[in-house]
Amino acid sequence: MIDWINFGSNILWIMGLALALATFSYASWASSMHNEKFISWIKKGNTQISLNIAGVLFSLGLTATSETLLGMVLWLFLAVLFLIQIASYGLRKIKL
Repeated sequence: MIDWINFGSNILWIMGLALALATFSYASWASSMHNEKFISWIKKGNTQISLNIAGVLFSLGLTATSETLLGMVLWLFLAVLFLIQIASYGLRKIKL
């Protein structure tokens, strides 16, 4: 029998890593197509949002799979930090 809770928890962090890998891959391709440095492409807003969403997914997945309370609290804290990064970018976009 499949443990769906455990399956869903593991899917979260795997999807976070997949999104981060896809973002880095796209940034590498796009920077080479536009003759820019890779780091300058990573610093762009949409790339940062994508990486922060990947961080949230990864952190929430590891929060759900953590066996200790301390581990859960630390991973949840990291997820909140990624959410704050997303919100701060959104607020900066609104002000511009």
